[in-house]
Amino acid sequence: MTTLSPHHLTVAEELLLLGLDPARSRPRVKMDHLRYGLAAAALAELEGYGSVAEQRGRFVVLRPLPVGQPLLDRILGDLAAGPAGGANGKGKGERLQAWLRKYGRQAEQLAAASLAHRGAIRLTEHRALGLFPHRRYDVVDQQLHDQALAAFHGSLERGFPDRRSRALAGLLLATEVATRLDVSWRARRELRPLVREQWFAEAVRKQIYSDNAAAGGAG
Repeated sequence: MTTLSPHHLTVAEELLLLGLDPARSRPRVKMDHLRYGLAAAALAELEGYGSVAEQRGRFVVLRPLPVGQPLLDRILGDLAAGPAGGANGKGKGERLQAWLRKYGRQAEQLAAASLAHRGAIRLTEHRALGLFPHRRYDVVDQQLHDQALAAFHGSLERGFPDRRSRALAGLLLATEVATRLDVSWRARRELRPLVREQWFAEAVRKQIYSDNAAAGGAG
């Protein structure tokens, strides 16, 4: 029996856990899209700690002190050393969507390593065709996954009553993971404002829209 509950996880960890299909050992959506969500999830939680803030499409570090979460502290340290850093948020800031593209893969690796350390997933690395590196994520703590899924649907029924549940929901919607979690089209339509009112989720939505538009144009 699991000793963890979804409340022990960061938003990024819970988003990754829900973004994985346990039956197929693969992401429910395009991994690039999930990566954007994972990077944004870190910003969402750091904003809650008063560590970062959004300013006209950019974000800045307001308070570079550790928050006591290893995953978030690692990301916060990287942010403080970059364009988003600066005393009291006086750095020039970092463009949101550019940072999502740049940091998404690292956010995925950090969240996955943390979940693996907690015993929630198992990482397997190999090379497709002997050339291309590929990571496989197997959900090994099915109970934790099911609890996270039940907690999400419970929050949906209650209208996402707190900041954390709203942040997670906004990112599940923006990354389109919610469409794979039996959330009806009607409910997703009614929840669209939840994405737009959260700058980190809206940045993910815009980046995915941009990716899809570019792919359509290339086709």
